[in-house]
Amino acid sequence: MSPGPYERVLETLEDLDARLAGLEVGYSEPNATAARDHVAELSNFFENEPSDLAALEDAVEQLVETEDSTHARTAKEHADALKRRIEAQIDDS
Repeated sequence: MSPGPYERVLETLEDLDARLAGLEVGYSEPNATAARDHVAELSNFFENEPSDLAALEDAVEQLVETEDSTHARTAKEHADALKRRIEAQIDDS
């Protein structure tokens, strides 16, 4: 049986979290590109979560544009907020 939408989003968020953790240590083009791709993928799921998703998108874009790893921490905080929302929805199911 294939994973449901919540599980796929959690997997994406976990991979994004790992990429952002790596970016906190130092800028890496492959990690930054993967983070940007994950955020694009998440936007398909979080259509009704504009505040955390928009903040995550902004932080990742700042990270990519400036190649400044300090934006990774902010992005990680917003990704963690989205992860908590998904986990709460799973718990409510």
